[in-house]
Amino acid sequence: MNTDVHIKRWRRLSQRERGLLVLLIAGLLGGALFYCIWQPAMQRLDAAEHRYRQQQHFAVQLERAQPQSRSLSDASQPLSLRISESLVTAGLEVQQMDSDNEQIRLTLSGQPEPLLRWLDRLERDDVLLQSLMLEPRDTLIEARLQLR
Repeated sequence: MNTDVHIKRWRRLSQRERGLLVLLIAGLLGGALFYCIWQPAMQRLDAAEHRYRQQQHFAVQLERAQPQSRSLSDASQPLSLRISESLVTAGLEVQQMDSDNEQIRLTLSGQPEPLLRWLDRLERDDVLLQSLMLEPRDTLIEARLQLR
């Protein structure tokens, strides 16, 4: 019965009023679609593209990282001293270094390329890397690692 009332009201409207109402409804639907579907989708796409560009930039830096010829394998020095010297040579900033027995815990930061070169050098010199955690910090990378 309620629909009959609405149909009668619709039929009483002039052709011009009906056209304006249809146009108004179409505009409201278009606006709602834009704000509820299109705009959030574009924002998610922009964010995904930004993350992709960051990962691409990091991958390029990773590929450019070349191992240096200098070795850590001077067995006459303790591992902690060899690590300290190699960090200074690599230009990395040591934030914390703890050593007990033959285990070393490090927190350091630096540019991605020198840090990755230094980690590669560690691996090539048979230093056992027990754990590694990398975190981006603006243009730098912070690394927490445990060596043996």
